[in-house]
Amino acid sequence: MRSPLLALLAVLAALALASGPARADGLSAREIGDLFRGQSVTRTQTLDRGGRHYVGGVTYAILDADADDVARLFDSVDAWNRVLPELRSARAVGTVGEDPLIEVTHGSVFLQVVYTMRVHRETRGNGVTFRLENRFRHDIEDVWGSLRAEPLADGRTMLTYGVLIDMGPGLLRDLFEDRVRETALTIPERIRGLVAETSSAGRRAAR
Repeated sequence: MRSPLLALLAVLAALALASGPARADGLSAREIGDLFRGQSVTRTQTLDRGGRHYVGGVTYAILDADADDVARLFDSVDAWNRVLPELRSARAVGTVGEDPLIEVTHGSVFLQVVYTMRVHRETRGNGVTFRLENRFRHDIEDVWGSLRAEPLADGRTMLTYGVLIDMGPGLLRDLFEDRVRETALTIPERIRGLVAETSSAGRRAAR
């Protein structure tokens, strides 16, 4: 059996070759060490393309869970409700083909941002992509990204999350763009917490 380090390096090599909304260059030895110490590794990104201005990046994390179990969370509206930051609600509002549409509302009683994203399960591997459905109300210009759960040889999971967000011109961008980028990239840590909570609940139920 390969060592956990070699397994991780193999996964990172595959990810480096894969296309996606936001990619980091090769991780350093220090960052790989951080991952094995239970810390997430984040690379931020700013992208101007086609008249749009995107912020976001990619975050890696190793989770103490089976990759299939982690990937099943991507299909759960309840899980989206628990891991999206500064959320008021996330609810299913229909489908396009087999892809669910999820209406998301962020914010407070004073300011709310609403948009609908289409979530597509990849036909191979444990991954989903998501992007804005602009036929519906959207208080931001665009958002797209991906979540992928790759199994490691030691039974754990390499979680990779990439996202790019265009807040659109105006006060939302001026006041909240940096905070939105910062909080959006915490989703892997939120998934880590959900996985730990689910595992703990399962152990209690089994007693």
